[in-house]
Amino acid sequence: MGTKEKKISPDGAGKKTILGNPAKNLPAAEEYERLAREHTELSGKYATAVRYIRDKIDQLLTVMGTSALKPEELDDKTLIETDPIGIISSSFVQILKHLHKTNAALKMKNREIKAIFDSAGTGVLVIDRDMKILEYNTRLREQFFPDKVDINGLPCHALICNLKDPLSACPFRKVFETGESVHMKGWVLHNRHYDIVGTPLKDNVGEVTGAVILYMDITDHVRTEAALRQSEEKYRDLFENANDLIQSIGPDGSILYVNQAWLETLEYSREEVPDISIFDIIHPDCDECGADFKSVVFGERAGRVETVFITKTGKRILVEGNISTVFDSGRLIGTRGIFRDITERKKAEEVLASEREQLAVTLRCIGDGVITTDTAGNIVLMNKVSEALTGWSQGEARGRPISEVFRLVSEDSGAARENPVDVTLKTGRIMNIPDRTVLVSRTGVSRIIADSVAPIIDRTSNIIGTVLVFRDITEKRYIEEKLLQSGKIESLGILAGGIAHDFNNLLNAIMGNIDLALAELDGRDQLYETLTRAEKAALRAKDLTQQLLTFSKGGAPIKKTASITELIRESSDFAVRGSNAQCIFNLPEDLWKVEIDMGQMSQVINNIVLNAVSAMPDGGQIVISAVNMLLEQDRPELKQGRYVKIAIQDTGTGIPKEHLGRIFEPYFTTKHTGSGLGLATTYSIIQRHDGLIEVESEVGKGTTFFLYLPAAPGDRAPEEQSSEPRAPVKGWGRVLLMDDNEMVSYAAGEMLKRIGYDVVIAAEGNEALTAYKTANESGRRFDAVILDLTIPAGMGGKETMKKLLDYDPEVKAIVSSGYSSDAMMANYREYGFSGVLTKPYQMKDLREVLHQIISGEK
Repeated sequence: MGTKEKKISPDGAGKKTILGNPAKNLPAAEEYERLAREHTELSGKYATAVRYIRDKIDQLLTVMGTSALKPEELDDKTLIETDPIGIISSSFVQILKHLHKTNAALKMKNREIKAIFDSAGTGVLVIDRDMKILEYNTRLREQFFPDKVDINGLPCHALICNLKDPLSACPFRKVFETGESVHMKGWVLHNRHYDIVGTPLKDNVGEVTGAVILYMDITDHVRTEAALRQSEEKYRDLFENANDLIQSIGPDGSILYVNQAWLETLEYSREEVPDISIFDIIHPDCDECGADFKSVVFGERAGRVETVFITKTGKRILVEGNISTVFDSGRLIGTRGIFRDITERKKAEEVLASEREQLAVTLRCIGDGVITTDTAGNIVLMNKVSEALTGWSQGEARGRPISEVFRLVSEDSGAARENPVDVTLKTGRIMNIPDRTVLVSRTGVSRIIADSVAPIIDRTSNIIGTVLVFRDITEKRYIEEKLLQSGKIESLGILAGGIAHDFNNLLNAIMGNIDLALAELDGRDQLYETLTRAEKAALRAKDLTQQLLTFSKGGAPIKKTASITELIRESSDFAVRGSNAQCIFNLPEDLWKVEIDMGQMSQVINNIVLNAVSAMPDGGQIVISAVNMLLEQDRPELKQGRYVKIAIQDTGTGIPKEHLGRIFEPYFTTKHTGSGLGLATTYSIIQRHDGLIEVESEVGKGTTFFLYLPAAPGDRAPEEQSSEPRAPVKGWGRVLLMDDNEMVSYAAGEMLKRIGYDVVIAAEGNEALTAYKTANESGRRFDAVILDLTIPAGMGGKETMKKLLDYDPEVKAIVSSGYSSDAMMANYREYGFSGVLTKPYQMKDLREVLHQIISGEK
């Protein structure tokens, strides 16, 4: 127990020595056996240790990527003595440190590559052999799937090509099949154009494991190229179709390019152009112009030239143009020129020069004003008409600036206008005198003028002066404005007439039914008052319709010979009633009688006086005068003859100049209240009476209207009519009523029955004729017939009346209409009618007209 442990240590010869206390050594045999056992045990442990060390060394070498250590490369003794594990471990640590540094650098490079990858302007996509996405950059996401969050592992054909399955001819498959890159141009995806490059990814043994695809968006480039092509085609088209001769010439005079006009003018085909030079088309007789032209061709100078070209057939053509030289790095590479054939113009200039004296004589005789100037704008020549219009004689004006003699202002503002002669001298162009330009003469007389100024060109195409031609269009403008005004009235009149026709039918039914209802009610009934108000409203609508009719073709006046004096007084006094304006009359007793529609002419006077009252809100005087006037010759607006001229003058605010030309237009008004029909109606009424209305006004000083009405022929007395009211008369007899409007025929029929008549209704002429003949044959003839003039779907009143008169010359018929472009309503007796009934009418109107024609009373 207390003995010390013995140790066996191999000596340098490989022998084992027992270490211990020599004093306590065992017997030799036993010690030998013990040592043998220990030796065997130690040998086994030694071999185990060696194998362990070799295994660990192999593991370390494997981790380091080195092949396993062979026994012959390191024997056991060296293995034990050199501590290879420590050496390898130390090396491995060094390797690991190096790898750590390398890995950090790789990570940094990877981040740099990732940044470059994501910031690339080209879309980059990495896919595997199954076409699934492994990696992509930011640009690719923006191009094809900006709203997707994570698309790794999804098939590229679904996300980019919007296909469920990849195309059998997908070009990227070739990358996997061939292992080579592919390049495709002009692919269109999502309305964008791309150039696409696919490059294979290979492993260590060269197998293709994936592909990198670059999507380069070339849409802007494609669109720019398309725009450039379009622009090139446009300018090529302009170049080819230009009327001028265009050519491009090389520095040796060879013709590089010409347009179609050049070919046609010089009589060459395009195939012949390469075989000729510019010197073949310069006329040989034009030595000085040829040299001048050559100096430009060879770049000695550039600019405007004039020369003579000769065609293929020898025809001589005088041309002028501009040539520009083209240089590249100081070297002349050619010239470009645009020419115009001026042969005819030159001939004209020569003729003009040779006939100058004859022209001067002619200018003095023509009806337009003509003034010529020199290049400084000073007057050289004036004809008689220009002398009359400007107020300057030629002797006084010669040498003076044109702006002093020919003074122009704006008709609208009165501001001075730029003289067109000055503009022509600056630009060399023909200048038209602007519209609404007024020439103010030396004496202050203003005239509206028109026409133009043109440059005078000599045979070398230099401006040597101008010629100004102008005419007085004051009267023409006045007539045109009147005609235009008449056209507006007539156009709206056609529309108004059509509206009035339908509206009057409706009003006829409304007023007739109101009449019938009122006849059934007690005057104290509340409903009676309601219907009375409705009747008043309908009558106001009737008045409005009558205004429309007045300037329509259906508003023909029913004229009678009458004195205008009392009508003027009564209408004017009525118009100023209730205002603080006063009428002053200056109407001579010997004023001629006129043929007028009393109602319409009263409306004219009333409209004008009401306008005068509105123009004098603080009150004032309206002076109304009239004179007899004899027009001895025709005027554009009036025929010669006898007229009564009426003047209505106020002291009101006046009419602004910009409004004066529009006051007779329908619906034109500057008032907050009013329909704008008053003066339009007035204008139309005066026209229908073969008269004329004119107006003069100045802002702040008042307005004067002038009316010209034809005087009645001879000394015919006015037709007088009793003003005593007629008591209602009970009707009797049978009446045939023809009207195609059911509402009108029903209401009129009921009114006729109410006032005592038996009624038969017909919708159109044939039906009315049949009813009339049947009644005659049965002995129950009609006492009166009411015929609607206009039946769109059948025979109207005019044709029906002709056939009735043929059948029964004694027929008593009344013509009825709300509108007609025919003069029949005004001259009904000329067509065989006994009376007229204007729609819309009331029961009292029916009663009176029927009583008159049946009883024969007036």
